[in-house]
Amino acid sequence: MALFFIEAVRFDDSGERVARVRWGRSKGGQVMPPTVIDGAQEVDVMDVWTTLSNGDEVVTKFQRDNGIILGPKVVGILYEDGMPGLSMEIDEVYGSRLSDLPQF
Repeated sequence: MALFFIEAVRFDDSGERVARVRWGRSKGGQVMPPTVIDGAQEVDVMDVWTTLSNGDEVVTKFQRDNGIILGPKVVGILYEDGMPGLSMEIDEVYGSRLSDLPQF
């Protein structure tokens, strides 16, 4: 099982759904400090879905004044119109939501 970090997001035209993410795979299972192999890449939501369905773990990574912190796990969701999307396993932590990540 691999671990991936989402560092930034791009929302669709509605501004409500994540369309793309900037992420990377954890370097050799290294979690702290959280570093990625070959730098971050931009991918579509479906790439994240595929990764999650393969049993890999995806979490958010936030840059704060006192350093880097890891946020909750990311999970795949289906919207009412059948389109795939992303959400957080725990969406109650203020400042650690997908919408709190930098946007690109």
